[in-house]
Amino acid sequence: MILLFLSLTDEVFSQVVSADTVYNHSYDWVAGHREALPEWVFAPRQQGRVIGVSDPCMNPEAARIQALQRAAYLYSLQQGACLNLLSDVFSSTETATNTYEEERNKILTLGVIEQTVRQETYRIEKEYTSAYGEKFIQVSFIQADSCELSYHSVSELMFLFTKERVEEEEIRFNLLLESGNCPEESFQSWFQVKGTLVSPCIFSCMNGVPIRPSQKGYWYEDAPCAGSRESLDGMVLESGFWSAYMTSFVKSLLLHPFPNVDVKRVGDDFNDGHNSSRALCREKIVTVLSISPLVKGIRNNKLCMDWLITEQQKTNEK
Repeated sequence: MILLFLSLTDEVFSQVVSADTVYNHSYDWVAGHREALPEWVFAPRQQGRVIGVSDPCMNPEAARIQALQRAAYLYSLQQGACLNLLSDVFSSTETATNTYEEERNKILTLGVIEQTVRQETYRIEKEYTSAYGEKFIQVSFIQADSCELSYHSVSELMFLFTKERVEEEEIRFNLLLESGNCPEESFQSWFQVKGTLVSPCIFSCMNGVPIRPSQKGYWYEDAPCAGSRESLDGMVLESGFWSAYMTSFVKSLLLHPFPNVDVKRVGDDFNDGHNSSRALCREKIVTVLSISPLVKGIRNNKLCMDWLITEQQKTNEK
């Protein structure tokens, strides 16, 4: 799995064939404008029905394609996706005579979710374009013998946490989506979140062409959000709806308490005038998850999400 993760780096995604196409579109809105999203964006979870959202500042045709790709990705997570997750946890403590105890911790997590090529029939139930050029679509995927959409996805996750005198974290989430009308036309898009969960940097492109966001930032009207805790835990929407959506997904995946984990431990203790210990713990998870999102609301320009993550089956791969 590590080799797979390392192979799917920026260099691989940069091989997407560039097109002489401009996907960006100018959307002029008054600074401080707050976008009021339709109620159906916050509708209860339904099997086979998902919400897809494009990046801001896109022309309508490209935005609709990208939103459909992302809806297909969320639908594939809902139907069941294989997750490979590997975490190395290193901790050390050292206590010198008559001095304080110093503790160090490092966590490195690598994960990959890959979906094989799937073919579906779909119906766009609702569609909305925000003032920022984001295309919101509500899509139903239908069981049928015909094929209207073929798609494939690879998403990968890296999380690094260190704690010495201060705590530091770094995340990277890459999402590669390929889709097309069966079987001729195909589109490829890449979305990346990196930095920290609190202040992520976003990069997105379509068929190798970068999508350039506005520098004004994006602001949304409050929508019903149960309880005050969600507003504190919500993801900032200033970089756009989809960016907050995926950052919330990464956070939920990292915090999920997986019930079946293969664990291997190595530890050492030393006493040479200093009491010290070091321990390395490796956790490996290979499982099939069903992942279903619910947009709970918006408060203070923060997106409140609930990700229902259910383990369908644990495999025995090593």
